[in-house]
Amino acid sequence: MKIATWNLERALPQSKKAERQRQWFSRIDADIWVLTETHLGITPGEGYHSIASGLPDRPPQTSLEHLRATSTEQLSDAGERWIQIWVRQEWAIAPLATCDHARTACALVTAASGQPYLVYGTVLPWLDSSWRTHPPKQAFAAALAAQQADWVHLRAAYPEAVLVVAGDFNQDLNALPYYGSRQNKLALGQALANVELDCLTAGENDPVYRLSGQHSNTDHICMTPNPSGQFQSSFAWPPRLEDLRGLSDHFGVGVDIRMGPPI
Repeated sequence: MKIATWNLERALPQSKKAERQRQWFSRIDADIWVLTETHLGITPGEGYHSIASGLPDRPPQTSLEHLRATSTEQLSDAGERWIQIWVRQEWAIAPLATCDHARTACALVTAASGQPYLVYGTVLPWLDSSWRTHPPKQAFAAALAAQQADWVHLRAAYPEAVLVVAGDFNQDLNALPYYGSRQNKLALGQALANVELDCLTAGENDPVYRLSGQHSNTDHICMTPNPSGQFQSSFAWPPRLEDLRGLSDHFGVGVDIRMGPPI
């Protein structure tokens, strides 16, 4: 199984940027996509369906029927979303409520094997970003605390499901500082540990650092223990920093999970 996340930097569906992004969707061919700063008109391919976060003043919606019923002209800025979760068409997907329906989204996904997954997409506040009534210095911690409460609730409500939290965390998790703050890094590490979430894209598994040798990853994929699969490797794209120009301001990152009992 392949899980991937990518910040699309608000590309519009008919743009050259979106066309280049679609080429990478095809190459990566993930089973689960968590797209951030995305648009309802951008899809990873024909064989997927999805749920998306809502606008700040509107609840989230499933997008498959919406896309079929909405013209391209109507899908302009109104189609932008912080989060959209896509899974293969043959897998079941159902939206679940979250603490913040604009900057997070959650789906109960049932894989072809029958294993349930809780796929939680997030965009945590960046350094100079506020969140609700919280100023920038407090925003990350406040949003993280609210999301951790979601994770705790979801694990209790669906004890047989594997929780996957993925998206743009706006915080590195490596020993050397890259982006974010020491305080936010400690808070994020503790929040993940409290819910038994293992970050599969940090430290020695940071695929962005492996590619560049100087940048660290701030887009992460985290997972609770998976009884039907085992983490194999992480990866990132495009292969060179200069290839990001005109594509996105973030590398895409993914993980490969080997399905079946441990060897």
